[in-house]
Amino acid sequence: MREAATIAAGTLGALALGATARGWMRLISTDPEFSWSGTIFIVLGFTFFGFMQSIGALARRRSWRPWPCRIARTFGVVGILPLFVAAGVPMAPTVVFGGLALWRVDWPRWVRGICVALALAPVIAVGGQIARDFGVSFHTVAGVTGLVAVYAALVWACRPTMSRSLHVLAFKGGGRRYVALAVGAAAVALFMLQIGLSG
Repeated sequence: MREAATIAAGTLGALALGATARGWMRLISTDPEFSWSGTIFIVLGFTFFGFMQSIGALARRRSWRPWPCRIARTFGVVGILPLFVAAGVPMAPTVVFGGLALWRVDWPRWVRGICVALALAPVIAVGGQIARDFGVSFHTVAGVTGLVAVYAALVWACRPTMSRSLHVLAFKGGGRRYVALAVGAAAVALFMLQIGLSG
């Protein structure tokens, strides 16, 4: 019964967040359009994300054996991917590196600091674009507030996927590995941001 409640809460919560995100996207658009196909795709993408994260949360709570636990957390990674299609591409670094910065408490502070910087870069870029589009106005304040709220919720919800129990990216020894991780992460983040802003 508790398992069903966990999955239901994660799925329905993400569905509500998806509906909120759809409203925010319409708010910040300079040429707002409404299509049922686009709306359904966005809301279903968020719902799928919540469902997959709830499976990971369930595995974490029940302390499943290593391999089933890894598989469940992998579902969480798959669940994140629909958030990063089309206009969602630029915000991928915010969710991924924001989640790592928040939940990988076993990493050195400087590595988590780099993740924070990578996570904030798209927020600053998109927030700046909103300000340029709408100027100093309530519209800008509402748009930037929605941006922060939606993506902060996604970062918070990524705990089942990003936490140490995922058994991924758990590097031991040698600062060189952390440097390699940081450089690679920065390259991926900048590449995603460039594609998203240019497309």
